[in-house]
Amino acid sequence: MSTLSRTLFAVLFGASAFVFTSASQGTESKSRADFSVENIDQAMKRFTRAPHPMASAEQKKLAQEIKAGLAKHGWQVESQKFSTKIPNLAHVKLGGKDKNATPVKEVEGENIVAISKGSERCLILIGGHYDTKIYQNFRFVGANDGGSSTAAMQELGRVINVLRTQEKAAKPDNGRYLDCSIALAFFDGEEATLPEWSDGERLVGIQDNIHGSRALAATMSRQFEGILYQNLPVKAVLVLDMIGHKNQNLFITTGSNQQLAQKFLGQKTSTKIFAANIAIEDDHLPFAQLGIPLLHIIDWTNLSEWHTAQDTTEIISNKNIADFGDMLVRFLKQKR
Repeated sequence: MSTLSRTLFAVLFGASAFVFTSASQGTESKSRADFSVENIDQAMKRFTRAPHPMASAEQKKLAQEIKAGLAKHGWQVESQKFSTKIPNLAHVKLGGKDKNATPVKEVEGENIVAISKGSERCLILIGGHYDTKIYQNFRFVGANDGGSSTAAMQELGRVINVLRTQEKAAKPDNGRYLDCSIALAFFDGEEATLPEWSDGERLVGIQDNIHGSRALAATMSRQFEGILYQNLPVKAVLVLDMIGHKNQNLFITTGSNQQLAQKFLGQKTSTKIFAANIAIEDDHLPFAQLGIPLLHIIDWTNLSEWHTAQDTTEIISNKNIADFGDMLVRFLKQKR
């Protein structure tokens, strides 16, 4: 065989081996019931490619991608579109230049709710916001604040689908959280339109935050079985936010259910997470007001990049997100 032939053979063989290896790794990733750092990285890149506040074209584009990805993994995906009022930044009082603009305008938000049906009549809701806060003077993509929980929930959708498939052959004992139907709720409009959380009430007389979680909670009903969503008793709500910092330091905040917190912390390995006596306003509040047992999990330590242009993938550890996701799956396998 000539030198040229040997070189060509080596190149072709190497390329074939590379394709085979890549395909094998991709197939393995799709079939594994643990979190993939690669999948999280891809989701983070999609989330941070551009700012996407509620009602923006970029937000609608991201919503379509999230829905398509979850449907591919066998989830029943629904859009909950809702009308809500926000401060109108075009108004002169709010820094705009339109003298004819009203101080408040109505927009349409979209929650994404994906359900994986369980074997028992109960529901566990896991939620987080997928919008980014609007800033006019810098580019804000919310890698940690919105992106980290969104990526984790997308990957959780794949993992739960794998678990459901595996357990058809060998069904474990009943009574686990995982035996309930699981709802993944991607909330729109958690972020305030104005700079500060309560500016809407102070300046224009409206609540301008947690729009999506308030809209979703409003669809729940109180029956003799407790709080129902889509005719299923809601046994627990978990709300995740800002979970992916490279110096991750997660809190289970005040108002979280102690029994749920103990069970969750019992699954800890490498994830840095503690129960903390700290109250934070976030998407869990509408569900707390309904009296549903809940966990609110957030990193309220690493705040130097929070709501700044520095909240990018540079401050994110995809492995930290994956480790937390595996901890969450272990929790779901526990008895209720």
